[in-house]
Amino acid sequence: MEKEARALRRTLPLLWALGAPLFMVLLMASLFHNNPAGRSVSFSFALPLYVSIALMSFTQLFSNNLGAEGAGVQLLFLSPTPIRTVFLAKNLFHALLFCLDALLVVLLSSLRMGWPAGEMAAATAAWVLFAVPCCLAVGNIFSLRMPFRIHPGKMTRQRGSQANALSNMALLLTVMGVGAGIFGLGWVLDAPWLAVLLLLLAAAAAVWAWLRGLRSVDAIANQRRDALLAALMRTE
Repeated sequence: MEKEARALRRTLPLLWALGAPLFMVLLMASLFHNNPAGRSVSFSFALPLYVSIALMSFTQLFSNNLGAEGAGVQLLFLSPTPIRTVFLAKNLFHALLFCLDALLVVLLSSLRMGWPAGEMAAATAAWVLFAVPCCLAVGNIFSLRMPFRIHPGKMTRQRGSQANALSNMALLLTVMGVGAGIFGLGWVLDAPWLAVLLLLLAAAAAVWAWLRGLRSVDAIANQRRDALLAALMRTE
């Protein structure tokens, strides 16, 4: 039973993160599609909005890598595998799931509102390459500094960590603000491909910061071992 419970704890957050943005995008796309005034709204500007909604549902997953481990978190400190390797595997898996979800979001949205312009699609993809490593890098720190246990069946009503939630919101607003600023600069200058270039440069810097941050995961985890065990092994 313990194995089944742990599997359930790990599966529910993934299903929630995957399903929530798809439902929201279908709802919003239907409102735009069915609203006569909304027919004039360019899908070009809706595309980054929908992808941002998808990213929003994944921020809690990115920033609470150990939340589904429960009592099994103690095994990470006994295993010869470095904790940074565990975080790297989780980061890559979560990033892959997000990319899959974002692709489904784009396909569903394009079926409802049409395919976006090439430069906007490229800029949105470049923003994703910037935003995801940023969220992963900061999320690893949040996972060690502000963890909380995920309880099956309480995904929509568990309180979790307020500090984690507020920090996630600040992170998401910052990432979206940077993307919006670069988007705006490119369109004001009538050089949308400049926005793509700037976002790709920012993405390279974000990947470097993420990989560098992984080096400190083991040190922080060992330093906060007691706090992690206390937070993730609580039964309430």
